[in-house]
Amino acid sequence: MVHVDSMKNGFLVIPFKLPEHPVLSKHENGKSVPCHYMFMKKHQSKQEEESNCIFLVNIPLLTNVESMKTVIKEICDKYDEVSYVEDLLYNDEFGLNDVNLSSLTSDLMSVPNDSSETRFTPRNTALLKFVDQSSVNNCWNALVKYSNIKDSSKFVNWNYSAPSFSTFINFYKPIDLEYLKDDVHSHLAIFEQREQEAQEEVQGSIVDEDGFTMVVGKNTKNLNSIRKKILKKNPLTKHEAKTKPVTMADKKAKKDFYRFQVRERKKQEINQLLNKFKEDQERIKVMKAKKKFNPYRSA
Repeated sequence: MVHVDSMKNGFLVIPFKLPEHPVLSKHENGKSVPCHYMFMKKHQSKQEEESNCIFLVNIPLLTNVESMKTVIKEICDKYDEVSYVEDLLYNDEFGLNDVNLSSLTSDLMSVPNDSSETRFTPRNTALLKFVDQSSVNNCWNALVKYSNIKDSSKFVNWNYSAPSFSTFINFYKPIDLEYLKDDVHSHLAIFEQREQEAQEEVQGSIVDEDGFTMVVGKNTKNLNSIRKKILKKNPLTKHEAKTKPVTMADKKAKKDFYRFQVRERKKQEINQLLNKFKEDQERIKVMKAKKKFNPYRSA
């Protein structure tokens, strides 16, 4: 078997020795032992909660933060490095957070600037978060040295507790009725509070096409119905650019406050009079040619 310690995309190949099991028999006449390979890379993100993290791919089944702390500590101890793991982020092994039902029904339950509601990593991946940057660097230095080991007998053991029937039964066990009542009641209370805040905010912010602020009734529950009333006359107006309505301050503002404004206004009036005089002359010429012009004719 060809030994690979790193990949072209920057991932380190981190092997773990699996515990002995009749199904996991040795291969190649005892020259190699069954192993599980994880792929790790330093994570780069602009989000504050994802700082000081290492990106993990191909996580073993039933992995949790305690099992990761155990293997990372054992690897770091091999090379006299000190590193402290804080948490294991986005580890959704069973895909329970793939669909956010709250966002499908209403946007009032979403928390502003909360990336946990929309941030997902691919299946069987996670972020291993450390307490600080020095812990990340120390762990990474140990992982680089550990990935160069070619003797499989020196690999770190990956220990896990095999799930029993009771574990799967408890996983699919129905939720306790009292717990479900309290959870639904608390979520409804939060939803009603945010709905009231959104309704109070929208009461002074909706302006129709004539520039008037619409008054929203207290019994109006659906905010979308308010916006539909504005666009009911002409639905195409929603595609037009919004213009600022004329206010009373604009009407009262003096348009000839400066001298150059007075001069420009007088020039425009003189030009209008000259244009009208020329148009009248042309009209008189036409009427004279048709012998219909008689300025002394009595009305």
